[in-house]
Amino acid sequence: MSRNGLIVELVKKIEEVLFSDHESAKIMTQELLELSTEEKNAFGLFKANNFLGVICSERGLVDEALNYYSVAMSYTIFDALEKEKPVLLNNIGTTLADRSNYFEAIENFTEALAIIYEKGFRKDLIFTLNLNIAASYLQINEPDEALKLIDEAMKYFDEQSVEDLTEMLGLLADAYLKKGDSEKAYSNILRCEEEAQKSNFATMTGLVEYYKAKYFELTEDFEAAETFYWKVLSVQLQNEPFYYFNKVAKDYIHFKINRKQYTKAIKFIHRAIEIAERKNWTWVISDYYRYLSECYKQTENWPDAIEIMSRYFALDLEQKKNQYGHLYQCFKVQEKVLKMNLANKSLYDSVDRAKTFNHIISQINRSEDLTTLIYDQLSELKSLFKIDTFALGIYNSAERRIEYVLKYENGERAPTSYVDYDNLRSFSNWVRMNDQPIIIDDIDDLEYIKAHYPNVKTSKDDIINTGNYSKSMVIWPMRVEGKSIGLINCQAIAENTFSTFDLELIEMLASHLAIAQENHRQKKELNEAVERLNKLSYIDGLTGIYNRQALNEYMPELYSKAIAEESNIAFAMLDLDNFKQLNDQYGHQEGDHCLSAFAALLVDTIGNLGHIYRYGGDEFSMVFIGVELAVVENVLKEVISKSKAFYMLGGLVPITASIGAIFMERGKEKTLSLTTFINYADNALYIAKSEGKCNFKKVVL
Repeated sequence: MSRNGLIVELVKKIEEVLFSDHESAKIMTQELLELSTEEKNAFGLFKANNFLGVICSERGLVDEALNYYSVAMSYTIFDALEKEKPVLLNNIGTTLADRSNYFEAIENFTEALAIIYEKGFRKDLIFTLNLNIAASYLQINEPDEALKLIDEAMKYFDEQSVEDLTEMLGLLADAYLKKGDSEKAYSNILRCEEEAQKSNFATMTGLVEYYKAKYFELTEDFEAAETFYWKVLSVQLQNEPFYYFNKVAKDYIHFKINRKQYTKAIKFIHRAIEIAERKNWTWVISDYYRYLSECYKQTENWPDAIEIMSRYFALDLEQKKNQYGHLYQCFKVQEKVLKMNLANKSLYDSVDRAKTFNHIISQINRSEDLTTLIYDQLSELKSLFKIDTFALGIYNSAERRIEYVLKYENGERAPTSYVDYDNLRSFSNWVRMNDQPIIIDDIDDLEYIKAHYPNVKTSKDDIINTGNYSKSMVIWPMRVEGKSIGLINCQAIAENTFSTFDLELIEMLASHLAIAQENHRQKKELNEAVERLNKLSYIDGLTGIYNRQALNEYMPELYSKAIAEESNIAFAMLDLDNFKQLNDQYGHQEGDHCLSAFAALLVDTIGNLGHIYRYGGDEFSMVFIGVELAVVENVLKEVISKSKAFYMLGGLVPITASIGAIFMERGKEKTLSLTTFINYADNALYIAKSEGKCNFKKVVL
């Protein structure tokens, strides 16, 4: 499995245990963070920081959680992670609400909703986000706003989710309690209790007791209120506190202070501080200190009141320092991510250029006329290299000259020109003689030129072409099978045009052009051999293509030559689907017409890229030598595609094609016999036919 694949697998494993096994989740998340950092994988870095934020938030480490969330947020600038932003904003909002930063929490929840409504994704979060905003409004005593949001949430309510209904009823109860509407509050409390018991929703079961306490406090039944407050708090004081402990504890403290029960309040506050310190809830400890100081003042215990206030101010100062550190960390992360984004932009540009380059190479490998091809591809070449001049020169040893068979300046075709081998002041001849490229960033730097390319042009008058004064120049030799056969000449009017990446692409372009030129030469020789075959009557009388005798005669030579020269070789067997049905129903004359039509389709599709044979009956074979295997595969698939519509008799007998092929890259399997090689293709055809008609199967060696 690739390292990026391992990142995806780790994310899945962490998501399975994130809320049930914090220790395992944390260990795997650290592994995910290290691996993603090494690979500079934005997805993995986002997920790792988000997971760490959730783990810290669950443990009450709010400041750390917000730090991790901030890092995760920085990665949402990447398009692939944009859909994760609402989820992250919800996590941040929830954490802020836990630390009583309700206004900031509302901002994050609202921003998440705005993104969802604008972009149209993650609509499943709309219900939750509206309830979260409503809950925050209730904490700042805005029950009317909360009720509006609960009404909005109901539009997206999943009636099958008992937990969603329970949570919504609880918020309604809380809203009516804050509005002082005891009747509606109690009605929703009872409904909430019923649904919580149905779903065994422990969190809501505890909150129901809290809502009852608030209800009895509202109706001034203080004894009942005390009972229910203590009922919910006693469970949490004895066991691991739930996330709503501080919410209930602060209301209970207010309840005791309002009833002037300061001594009991002090005792409870000390217990609450003990829990908060154990859980690292630093943000709430300052609230408890304020309550405790107030109780000490009311009991005229001034020394303790002063000491607690001193603790409060010290803690408040420490929290502000942490916030500044948090902001600084955010800025550093954003700087890092922006740098990564810039690097990725360069990478994306390189990928786009590579796609353009691959398209050009694909056309070169399939072209029969390089001159026409390069003219057609000139705009792509210019966008690829930002060139103003492009020329292709071929070495003609017999005539002792470099023949510039094609040359384009500023998009215009220039006439064929020649450079004699005896012209020692020519840049082109320097490349030919030294079999090395010439790379010039600034043609005006004559000292550099003299030092690196002695005996070539050494004055501006020599260098300047009328109407086209090129400052940058790259002339690269075209090499194939260990020898140079020509060169390509790329020039630009601007100086310092060609980057290292440009030079790599130019080198590859020169190599592919050399191969294409050599293929043309070989094809010319093959065409001459074809003429000899014609004289020997190796042509199928019905279809006009080579027959099986031609294949038997010529294939061993093609195969041996490809093995010896380490060229790509591909062999394909093709069979027409439903051909027997056609012959049986409409006679052999119609069958012959079908075979002729299909042979014409093969010739039109494959052209001079490969050799086509009628193997026998409705079977055909094709041989490709020295052609990029990806190009061969595309051509064979094109044959399959065209066969779907090439012949239909009265709409009754659809004739299609199935193909089995064997691909050998650069003649690597030198010990493989020709018979075995052909049998591979035959077996592939058998599999293709057995899996369905109009099918393609290949074997790659």
